Amino acid sequence: MIQVPAPVVAAHATVAAGAKMVMAVSEAQAAVEPAPAQPNTDQQPQAQAAEESSRKPLDWQSLRRKEEELSRKEQALKELERELDFRLKKMNQMEANLKLMLDKADTVKDEKLRHLVDVYANMKAKQAAAALEQLQEDIAVRILSGMRGRQAGEVMSNMSAEKAATLSEALTRLQIPFAENQAQAN
Repeated sequence: MIQVPAPVVAAHATVAAGAKMVMAVSEAQAAVEPAPAQPNTDQQPQAQAAEESSRKPLDWQSLRRKEEELSRKEQALKELERELDFRLKKMNQMEANLKLMLDKADTVKDEKLRHLVDVYANMKAKQAAAALEQLQEDIAVRILSGMRGRQAGEVMSNMSAEKAATLSEALTRLQIPFAENQAQAN
């Protein structure tokens, strides 16, 4: 069984209703117009047949036009759907690329931080303390969190008591994956 799309069925129903209206109007007009003086029974069926045949092609032509219009609209919708699918696919690719770039940036940042931790861990405690006191608090805390406990303790013992206390408080609030990974590695 052939399934006809709902818009086509609706268009056919609309055209059929319109055809019924046209027929009702023509019948009303025929009732108002004066009848021929002598009805010819041979010509009457021919006239009705001619009138019906002239109406049918118009109805079918109208239906065909509506169907073609619906077909064009359906094609336009399919094209829009393809366009949206293409754009969605492109956006998903861009999102994946951004995530990859962010992951790479995080990796590079972690590598640079590890390098800084190694630099400060290899310095003498007094020199490392003097340098860390001059750094921004969040960077100093990250460097200290990457050091082994003994090294960080030696460095902090060479700092002023106020700076060591501030960094200790910040260390207790710090929750970064690097510190967890470093602790697991040691």
